[in-house]
Amino acid sequence: MSNIQPDDLYNQLCENASTRKKKTLALVHEVCKKQSEAEVKDFSLGTIAALMSDKGGLSEQALRNKNAEPYRLLINNWAEYSNTTTKKPKKQTTTTINDEILSQISEPTVKALVGMIMAENRKLKNENNLLKNQTCITVDMRNQKSNSLANNDVVVVSAIDDLTETEIEALKDAVSDKFFKERGWTTDEQGRVKEKGYPVYKAGYVTAIKKILDEI
Repeated sequence: MSNIQPDDLYNQLCENASTRKKKTLALVHEVCKKQSEAEVKDFSLGTIAALMSDKGGLSEQALRNKNAEPYRLLINNWAEYSNTTTKKPKKQTTTTINDEILSQISEPTVKALVGMIMAENRKLKNENNLLKNQTCITVDMRNQKSNSLANNDVVVVSAIDDLTETEIEALKDAVSDKFFKERGWTTDEQGRVKEKGYPVYKAGYVTAIKKILDEI
């Protein structure tokens, strides 16, 4: 990490710079200082260029040019000063308590069933909230794709819409060829699951999950 402070480097770069370069350096310095105080410290060239655009600053391509090295040095210095880099920060994914619970379940079938229960629970909560907020409401439980009603009083609530990525992956794993092969399971046209001829799940198990996945 560089020992020189951003303010000191800025002053050094301005010493022999032209008036135009001093103006650009000042703009880069100002934008980087604000980024250092932001919650997400993004010092990528694209972001810095975007923040300078409305003030007549350089474009991202211009910042990458050979003669823009002083500006990049200043940006890099600010990034180091803020304990980060000039790479674009990765977006943080929001993890729900349901996702955490599902991540602890190693058995794909159990994970899929728990995920379906969670989705159904969210659907019921959504319906309950709708009923609280409206005095007159009709809840249509039919598949949205087959529902052609245009009545504004009809609200379609589908558990499928509430499935998280974790729950969708759990459903896929539960009926995957790899999982069946590992368990030595077989299935038939009616969706039954058998192991060495003995029933594991009744008719409709595989077909029901696949229908859900087809609707996503």
